[in-house]
Amino acid sequence: MLKKLLCFYFVLLVSLPVVSQDYPFILPSDMEAAIDITSSSIEMYNNLLLGTNTHHFSTSKEKDLINKLKPITIRFPHGLWANWYDWRRDVTRLFGAESFQYEQGVNKTIRAKSPDLLANIKIFDSNNIKVGIDGLTSLNTSRKSTTSKGFDMMWTFNMSADGTDFSNGCPETIARYDDLIARGFEVKAVEMGNECFYPGQRSSIIPNTEDYIARAKAMSAALKAKNPNIKVSVPLLRRDSWANPNWNADLTQDLSYFDAVTVHTYVGSDPDDATNSDEAYGTALLARLFLGNSIYDYAHQVAPNKPIWLTEWGVKSGGPNAVSALGMADCYIFMSENQDVFERANWFSVNGQLNSHYVWETYISPSGVERPRIKYPLEKTLFGSAYEIIRLVLENTTLIKSDVQVSNLVEGVKAVNARVVTKDGKTSVFVVNLSNQDVPFNINIDGVAYTDVAVHKALAFSTMDEERTMGIDTDPLTLISEGNLGITLPKFSINIIELSNASLSTSNIVGQDAVKIYPNPNKGTFNITLGHGEKAEYRVYSINGTEIQKGYVVSNKEIRLEHNKTGVYILQLESDTGVSTHKIVVN
Repeated sequence: MLKKLLCFYFVLLVSLPVVSQDYPFILPSDMEAAIDITSSSIEMYNNLLLGTNTHHFSTSKEKDLINKLKPITIRFPHGLWANWYDWRRDVTRLFGAESFQYEQGVNKTIRAKSPDLLANIKIFDSNNIKVGIDGLTSLNTSRKSTTSKGFDMMWTFNMSADGTDFSNGCPETIARYDDLIARGFEVKAVEMGNECFYPGQRSSIIPNTEDYIARAKAMSAALKAKNPNIKVSVPLLRRDSWANPNWNADLTQDLSYFDAVTVHTYVGSDPDDATNSDEAYGTALLARLFLGNSIYDYAHQVAPNKPIWLTEWGVKSGGPNAVSALGMADCYIFMSENQDVFERANWFSVNGQLNSHYVWETYISPSGVERPRIKYPLEKTLFGSAYEIIRLVLENTTLIKSDVQVSNLVEGVKAVNARVVTKDGKTSVFVVNLSNQDVPFNINIDGVAYTDVAVHKALAFSTMDEERTMGIDTDPLTLISEGNLGITLPKFSINIIELSNASLSTSNIVGQDAVKIYPNPNKGTFNITLGHGEKAEYRVYSINGTEIQKGYVVSNKEIRLEHNKTGVYILQLESDTGVSTHKIVVN
């Protein structure tokens, strides 16, 4: 009877007419926007904010995709399966009993629980389905041979593998670390479990919060004894939880055993769900607000000085439609504005079904069952197209301070948001127009209107629910204008505006001609010499934008890099008169 009712309601729902949503915000009809650029204030962009979750590394087709994508970061394993990962067999299997008791809520009510997706875990185990460490190893080895550097890795460690003796030194954790090093990987960032605030992602080995904390402290100590430079994180809630309402507060009573906090934030509502359809598109367009609240109202309430690893996140209101792509792009701008908060971010996912960059299809298996799979030849969803634009404009860039003057959608979210970047001698403005109207866009550099040549390209949409697919090698950007006749942002658009003849006030930047840096190249030790008595703060960044060292210089100073591996580093000097950047080569 239940099946018949479900079928009836399904037919009823799909037969209902689809009603297009009205734009959910009220804006002036003659709205304009202006961006004021302060070219003497800059910072390096942190490429790790462009991370993704990518699955499968074994077949030639899977490897070809990885080699084409050249991912900023690879997270391994991902999701719930990481909590049941047996690194010795490279499979997912159950650790502990099939059912356990845990303490629920503030009253610690005893409840019974089985691990989530237990039936799937058993299938993966019995069929010896590999997660893919061997394929990932070969990909990493190949990458090192061509670029001299392997993948930046985000490792998620199983919290149950070391058993119930929390004083045993974590032998399985250390054995796994040693195996990864032997395979040629770097192990510098470790998530201590995946979403363990959910009882179903724990086990009979760590059933309660205090058990998780005991294991996490032991694991952190063991890993840092092997390598003091390893950073570890604990998973914190981004919303209220009936199961463990005190999880965040309990884990952070002691802040000394972890370096960062992992948060997973998914923004969006389903426009086809009658209970929240009216809010769906508005939620996506306000995605930066919801993303920020998931941090500021939760993790930052208990661990305000710990950086955020957003190792799973996404924006989805019904599918890969226009508002989802716009909210996604605006969140990348938001994170770039708050690099002191966000240290890492991994979109979920590239080739999974949730927020996928690529189109999926169904096929009939040999057993006659419909199953989903990636469609080949590959086609990009709007998530994939938006990410391509975002990575093009932000990766390996220097961010320039700017401020947009425009009407708000709501308090805290402007109708137009932007970041100004420089790369390879070119200055560009990355702009997202979240409004339902074309918006004239004026650019001012250090108080002077820019009226010279600009090349304006955009990915623009006619409606909020528009979806668009395109081939993997198709450019998602369309030329809007080229010249000096003014710029107008199309409604619902992601834009790149290249300022062909931008004049930045480098003359105000810390005595570029007076600064001497030598020797350069060097072996990890070099000297900074300024004008007599001049003071400056220095910061050293890796090429991917991660800050690795900072301090102060008065007249001159010898700098010994703490991480003196061969490669290119960025030195930033900041004084009362401005900022300058310099390339440092360690060989």
